Amino acid sequence: RCVLCHGVDGAGNGPASATLNPKPRNYTDPKWQDSVDDKKLAEIIVKGGKAAALSEAMPPNPDLAAKPEVVAELVKKIRSFRKE
Repeated sequence: RCVLCHGVDGAGNGPASATLNPKPRNYTDPKWQDSVDDKKLAEIIVKGGKAAALSEAMPPNPDLAAKPEVVAELVKKIRSFRKE
């Protein structure tokens, strides 16, 4: 679900990113990584960008609300993209 926009490396450069404005979040950015906690990331994953006052292009994933272990792993994956 995420790779199409955020890319394999999490840099916001997935194949669908070319048509999006604003561009998808670059998860490699350490400044951004420091600006958001895991709870907020989980909320954005499940509820989507609009619910978090972010881009409406970030779709919600309501089916994951009942799968907190999956959401936790996605948060870990996002954190793993951080570059220093």
